[in-house]
Amino acid sequence: MELRGNITTHQKQCIAYADDILLTTRTKQSLLDTLQKLKEISAQHGLIVNGQKTKYLRCMKKNYKVEESQIDSMFLEQVQSYKYLGSTANSDNSIEEQIQYRITLGNKAYYANQFLFKSRLVSKKSKLKLEYYKANSNMC
Repeated sequence: MELRGNITTHQKQCIAYADDILLTTRTKQSLLDTLQKLKEISAQHGLIVNGQKTKYLRCMKKNYKVEESQIDSMFLEQVQSYKYLGSTANSDNSIEEQIQYRITLGNKAYYANQFLFKSRLVSKKSKLKLEYYKANSNMC
């Protein structure tokens, strides 16, 4: 399994952070083969793949039928979107939902701390710094 490069140059790819693993493949059969290999290697080291948390996402431009797959006794549920390390991926490869989510988080933080802008205990210089950070956080 390739750990470097990108999916355009390799058939399959593995991204791992702590106990979260993301497998990226070009075909469904390649995904099933890679997951089977991951299960076997994990078992050699005393680890198991949690079948209840294992899901797969299919990215395509056209509509497709949602289906369930199976490896041994483990069923893989197909999802329309998932969150990995704080970022949301969805089946149509759009990022509008992620951008809206981040803007909402920035607004929540701003309005939760709005009392600081009205307080006489906070200096004008500090208020300007807060306003600067608020303005720049909405641009991301």
